[in-house]
Amino acid sequence: MRTLKQISIKEQQELLAEFCEAFLNLRNLDEAVKFLTDLLTKREILVLAKRIKIAKYLLKGKSYREIEELLNTSHGTVAKIAEWLTEAGEGFRLIAERTKKEKPKPPSGWKLAMEEHKRFKKKFPLYFWPELLIEEIVTLANKRQKRKIRQALENLDKKSLLYKKINKILKK
Repeated sequence: MRTLKQISIKEQQELLAEFCEAFLNLRNLDEAVKFLTDLLTKREILVLAKRIKIAKYLLKGKSYREIEELLNTSHGTVAKIAEWLTEAGEGFRLIAERTKKEKPKPPSGWKLAMEEHKRFKKKFPLYFWPELLIEEIVTLANKRQKRKIRQALENLDKKSLLYKKINKILKK
């Protein structure tokens, strides 16, 4: 598979357009849940959901500290979302405006989708071994260690860096 740097700008734009079109073809919340749980890991879904919530809180005028406490997130994460809102943030503002009056409730299929994801992980543990390993490490870690793990994950610039490091360790 070619890396992102090896794909032309035109090809990147076509991929993004196709990706967005996939979302636009979803008809309801249940379809969106199914698609997202197929596309992303539970952690990735929660990270993205947390970014949206941080943006909403910032747009409502909540302080960094309030947001950090409400969502159990770092100052750096809140600052990053605030920077995105300052530089552009049209997408965040659009979502915040459209969901302002609605009280989001958990999708009816969400719990079912999460359970299905757990069963799938148990059935195919070799496919999910990095996620399972990280879950086990986090489960056994104390508060200080969890904080360090969280900081390490936040400092990763790209997912590919993690994969490169894991490959390097495995090749030893």
